[in-house]
Amino acid sequence: MREAFFHSYISCWEWSTSVLEEVGATKTLQLPHIRQDPNRRSPYSYPLMTLDDCRVADFLEFETFDNYCYAMFTFYQLIGQTSRENEVNLAVRSPRFLEAVASKDDVFLIEDIHCVKFRRDRFEEKVMTRWDEMQLRIFRRKDGVLK
Repeated sequence: MREAFFHSYISCWEWSTSVLEEVGATKTLQLPHIRQDPNRRSPYSYPLMTLDDCRVADFLEFETFDNYCYAMFTFYQLIGQTSRENEVNLAVRSPRFLEAVASKDDVFLIEDIHCVKFRRDRFEEKVMTRWDEMQLRIFRRKDGVLK
């Protein structure tokens, strides 16, 4: 719950970690005993918030369509690494995923409580159309200020 996380420079985890850091849920760790490439961010992060803290936190300042596209692109990477044939592996998701995410987004098709499909056609239309137009692909506050 409060242990360091190592994303191993695997892009789906690296991108997810960048979102968590921007919203203040995690912080990048610089470990003095590990030689770090000065041109890359540390692959280690530390949670600043518990999952319960995140559930009650106010993230309204991050609610933009560009941030949604960034987060969904990141999630799409994760699905590619943890699921088969556009079926979301619910065993590796939060128990709240079905109600809090899948039921509220038409990118997901709920076939039953045990089977959620990722609708790639809708993802391409809704997310990737905007993604391709974005000049700057970063997750940031509505005011554009980065931490």
